[in-house]
Amino acid sequence: MCFHPKIDDYKKTAPLLNLKEFYAGTLKAHGVARNWRGKVIRKFQADISGTSTDGNLTLHEFFTYDDGRTFKRQWDIKEEKTAHPDEYNFSGTGADIFGQIIGKSRGCAAQLCYTLKIPSKKSKKGFSTLTVDHWQYKIDETHALHFLKLKKFGFTLINSTVMFTKV
Repeated sequence: MCFHPKIDDYKKTAPLLNLKEFYAGTLKAHGVARNWRGKVIRKFQADISGTSTDGNLTLHEFFTYDDGRTFKRQWDIKEEKTAHPDEYNFSGTGADIFGQIIGKSRGCAAQLCYTLKIPSKKSKKGFSTLTVDHWQYKIDETHALHFLKLKKFGFTLINSTVMFTKV
């Protein structure tokens, strides 16, 4: 039997992860993607620029992969404060997101759930979709660690680990 963490397990943990504060400014990310067997299939780095205004966060990400390919992404996140000062709910959009990003932040952690559109020559639509369970943990004032599970039909196809560093 598997047990999964719940975002409320991280209430009252420190340091507090406030997305609009942590991701505002310039960041660098380094990560790997592993297939369902655990083999590293892709390494990447990203330059990120974040701006925060009135509870909204806009992220501009520029990825460079180990095979030389590049990818640009923009995410727009809207924060919704709860009754507790260290708890946040948020929603967002992105060009490669199908529908909305839905998330919660409690203490040092944040969980985002969304459906990612990826290019696919096999699909009549030109893209395929993967559901993403995306966890973030603030390590200290300059580092956050991300763990992503990308699933299709409930099966994990890709696990990704990414370290974000404020520059």
